Amino acid sequence: MLTLGEKIRGVFAPVPTPFKDDGALDGNGWEKNIALWSASPLDGIVIAGSNGEIPFLSLEEREFLTRTAKEGSAGRLHIMAGAHFPSTDETIKAAGRLAAAGADSILLLPPHYYKGKDEALVKYFTDVADESPVPLFLYNMPANTGVDINIEVICAAARHPNIRGIKDTSGDMTKLGYTVLRTPDGFSTFGGTGNWFLAALSMGACGGTMAVSILFPRSCQMLYEAFNDGRISEAAALQKRLLPVSDAITRRFGIPGLKRALEAYGMTGGSCRRPLLPISKADAGELLKVIRDSGLDEYETWRNNR
Repeated sequence: MLTLGEKIRGVFAPVPTPFKDDGALDGNGWEKNIALWSASPLDGIVIAGSNGEIPFLSLEEREFLTRTAKEGSAGRLHIMAGAHFPSTDETIKAAGRLAAAGADSILLLPPHYYKGKDEALVKYFTDVADESPVPLFLYNMPANTGVDINIEVICAAARHPNIRGIKDTSGDMTKLGYTVLRTPDGFSTFGGTGNWFLAALSMGACGGTMAVSILFPRSCQMLYEAFNDGRISEAAALQKRLLPVSDAITRRFGIPGLKRALEAYGMTGGSCRRPLLPISKADAGELLKVIRDSGLDEYETWRNNR
């Protein structure tokens, strides 16, 4: 359990959920992936986020994924799990059960079907925080939710002792900077994509939750360490190499592309749940070329110990 004032830091991977062709969870594939990520340089993983196909996962499935990850990683990884459901009561129930399954923290999207006022967002976050046995991490993902959590809401929520950070995927560096400036010292601000990890760090972020770190955790850690050590030219060079890969497996080809990339590296990507469609052969070829051309494999020596 985090102590009051202790920040969550580092490189976290928002991991996909492997499904079989019939839509069922691939439990064996999930266990295999957890073993691989546990042997990698990652600091943590995020279960049931956007890459994890959170809208398609039942609470029971999220519990299974969380419990298996906790047991399989043997405490090596910080386990963050997505608890969002449309109603406050469902979300509170999910937070409790995911914590019991082994989640170290909870990732929390804003309510977004009904677009409420700022005070409704703050109350939702604080109501869940009041009941959650583990700390909450807000999740600002306006591209998917249509709700861009504004700085006043973030600051109000951050005053709650059990709301300990935010993953911001909006790309608004001004807001990210104000989040760092105006929230308590123990509040963790994470950049939400590898496309601009260095920019987020330069604005004061203390970590990143990035799809590219699923495949290239050491490359992301090297950027993080270079920045923190003041080796800015080295960090910038790594960011340039990470950018096209990160963009390809998020914005360009999405979850189907990410899963295909995992398969290419001997991990279990599996199918997506409908209505997501598989990546085309042509797009898969383009994606894998982008990955190969980056040359980042040279840094991922942890794979040699698989």
